[in-house]
Amino acid sequence: WQKKKYQLEEPEKVNKLPFVTISREYGCCGYMIAQKLSEMLNEQLNPEPLWAAYDRKLLEKLMIDTGLSSNLIDTLTGKARSRLTDLIQTTFSKFPPQVAVHKKLVETIAMLALNGHVVIVGRGGNMVTKDMDGGFHVRLIAPVDTRAEKVGKVMNLTKLEAVKIIKERTKQREDYMKEFFKIDLADPRQYDLIINDSTFSIEQCAKMILEGMKLKGLITE
Repeated sequence: WQKKKYQLEEPEKVNKLPFVTISREYGCCGYMIAQKLSEMLNEQLNPEPLWAAYDRKLLEKLMIDTGLSSNLIDTLTGKARSRLTDLIQTTFSKFPPQVAVHKKLVETIAMLALNGHVVIVGRGGNMVTKDMDGGFHVRLIAPVDTRAEKVGKVMNLTKLEAVKIIKERTKQREDYMKEFFKIDLADPRQYDLIINDSTFSIEQCAKMILEGMKLKGLITE
């Protein structure tokens, strides 16, 4: 009887809410698509908590604000906190101890993903969370000319200047990912969905991601 009673008790669950990571070539509309996707998910599903998008600036702000980070950790279940510790230890098992800044970034991304209902843009989010359940990983690509046009408008640059910036930033990103994660960003096997964002509008890209999440069974209407 006691054995049966023990088996019927509800075990503590790791946070199971879904999350999305968006990796993108420099000049693609990653954060705008993430914001639109969050809006759609909140409007269609009325979830609790609401979905939110995080890019580099918001991730860095969260890293600096220790009070906010502590509050976020408090929302994790005990098993999710244990999972966070395991992830950090596994991720950094191959790295030297001086990569403290990178470690804090990984902790922040992992913590957000474990809480769920977040769209994480860039910063190696797909690699940090690749072993977590509930993730949907997206890669945005576009021709260099299209990205140069976007970058040129935003930064008030000529096309040649924009192309130079794109090449420099692309190399920086590739070097960062190779140094810390030992991976190739362009490897399609790392993603659930790859979208050419020059072919579709921001809203259409967000809709495709949303439909992909449904097909993967991460969300239901």
